[in-house]
Amino acid sequence: MPEYLWSTILADMERVELLEKKDICFVDSRYIKAGRDEYWFRNLQVKANEQEWRHLRADEIVDLVKNGNVSSDWSRILVKDPFDTSLINQSRFIGLVRIGKIDDRLLKYHDFIVPQGIEDSMIISCDIGDNCACTSLFLSESLYSSG
Repeated sequence: MPEYLWSTILADMERVELLEKKDICFVDSRYIKAGRDEYWFRNLQVKANEQEWRHLRADEIVDLVKNGNVSSDWSRILVKDPFDTSLINQSRFIGLVRIGKIDDRLLKYHDFIVPQGIEDSMIISCDIGDNCACTSLFLSESLYSSG
């Protein structure tokens, strides 16, 4: 790698900040209007209905951990039913993550066929729609939907 590129990378590293997990807010406070929080717009996008989303049960968290998944706070992961934990593997979840309906079926688009699930991915503060497939992805502050 050329020397000038290394110096650019090292200079950028000076801007990296270390934060405590409790300090994570994905939207700068300058952009949050009074009476709203960082999730206000996301809630509008997914038409958040409190009855539709639920917290993980203790047995589901155990299954997810057995499948090699980690979370900074499992209470921040919300799901819809049906939710099949065997389809979530080797992934990391950070912040408020909402996962739509997920069961053991395939998705087909023309000749491309892929199983539903989340595998080998890092999901940071995202909403994942119903019947989605996420494989080897880094998703941050996104709305990911199959529809």
